Amino acid sequence: MIQMIIFQAAAAFGAIMLLLVFAKLFFHAHDVMLFAATFAFGLFYAAFIERRAELLEGAIIGAFYASATYGLYMLIKKLSKLYRHSKEGPFR
Repeated sequence: MIQMIIFQAAAAFGAIMLLLVFAKLFFHAHDVMLFAATFAFGLFYAAFIERRAELLEGAIIGAFYASATYGLYMLIKKLSKLYRHSKEGPFR
């Protein structure tokens, strides 16, 4: 059974987000490549750090962590762009 604890989820989101930002800054990765990198980071974190005994559960939770973190990253990116150009967006 898949059980998610809030602290584990928050730690995973934070760790994967940091790795995602470092990959963006150091390798100048495009957004399409960032999704694959986030997916790999999420699978690595969940399967090998958090859920070592249950590999299938780790893969499912890793995919969830990766997609949620990538969505959060894109939301922050889009909102910061809209806030910087406030005359063009919904923040008038």
